[in-house]
Amino acid sequence: MKYKMTILSATVVLALVCVTGCFSQKSTSSATKPAGASAHPTYSAWTSTRTVDIQDPGYGMKAYTLAVPTGWKYAGMILRPGGCHPPSVPASGLSYTEQSPDGLTAFAQLPGVSWSWTSNGSNAMGAKCPSNININTAAGLLLNIAVPNLHPNAISVTVVPLPQPMQDSIKAQNQKLQSMATSFGRQFADAARVDVQYELNGVVEDESLITVIDCTDSSFPAMPGGFGRPQTPGYTRRFCGSRGTLVTRAPKGHLDEALKARIFPQINAEWDNRVIHDMQANFQQFQAASDAQFKANLKYYADQNQQMLNRNKEFQDSMRDSTNRALQNDRNRQAAMSDSAHQTALYSLDRQNFVNPSTGQRIEASSQFNHQWMSSDGSTVIQTQDHSYDPNGAVYPVSQSWTELVPTN
Repeated sequence: MKYKMTILSATVVLALVCVTGCFSQKSTSSATKPAGASAHPTYSAWTSTRTVDIQDPGYGMKAYTLAVPTGWKYAGMILRPGGCHPPSVPASGLSYTEQSPDGLTAFAQLPGVSWSWTSNGSNAMGAKCPSNININTAAGLLLNIAVPNLHPNAISVTVVPLPQPMQDSIKAQNQKLQSMATSFGRQFADAARVDVQYELNGVVEDESLITVIDCTDSSFPAMPGGFGRPQTPGYTRRFCGSRGTLVTRAPKGHLDEALKARIFPQINAEWDNRVIHDMQANFQQFQAASDAQFKANLKYYADQNQQMLNRNKEFQDSMRDSTNRALQNDRNRQAAMSDSAHQTALYSLDRQNFVNPSTGQRIEASSQFNHQWMSSDGSTVIQTQDHSYDPNGAVYPVSQSWTELVPTN
């Protein structure tokens, strides 16, 4: 798992610095806590807040507003990092940190990241991005990327069930996405919460990390060879992106209070509309440029592939019929040989097969007796040459009844 951590760290660490490093204090022992490091989180004494703007440098305008408790430290902006794992949409570039004066309580949001994976090991992002990351769950992102980068010396790491409303929301999203799935691909969403316990400045802290991811799996059919090119096997490509990661920390025992007290940013409608407009325009341009070429290529390879499949099916059907006939003939010979050997063995050992007509139980017993009686519990056989003998009412009359066995081959 270490390689996964390293792959995304270049993008994630940009935001992690403000969670673990901004406004940091020198580590102290529990006996010499820094001034103001009380056993109770600062948010319990909120009396007022101040409003701050979260700016988007890319558009030069306000993206969100946020109410920050008075006296708390704050930093935030819309990050637009480049590289191989940028936020999948501008909104998931939201990054901010709020921290209480004693540094023990904090609310933060890390920007989203994106990554890709292909089943054949090819690189969907090109040679400049050599990673091939097979993470398709929100818990996988937190456990393999976020937690190891944020807290390499964590005391404990626990996956915590999400609140039921959040589970219901993700389920509803996936049901809608499932209805839109095609033979070429599908989309799905996932969410997870991971709680981490660690020591900060001599105080044991509880921290919650929550993230939501969106993934698209696309299937690419095998492409037949020709014109000097080898055949290309079919493969699956996955693109995933997180919507950001919510981080909430508080002294041990106070995390639930902090989660309930957290105030979330409010989006600026003007910024939101501009982002949506630009994303739609970019997508339409890309789609218009690629659709015609894609359809032409797909039809050509589909025709070639169908011809190959038809020939292969005819060959496979012929081979299957021939193989099935040979196997059945062999099974018939083996069954006849086995039955003959069994009958020979029974004859040579003076043995015979019998069946209980009441239960269907089959046993093998001596053929030197004319009558075989089986107890009702199936554990005892009485053998006799006396045609008039009937053990019913005579042998174990209280606990057992007796049934005469019928000879069979």
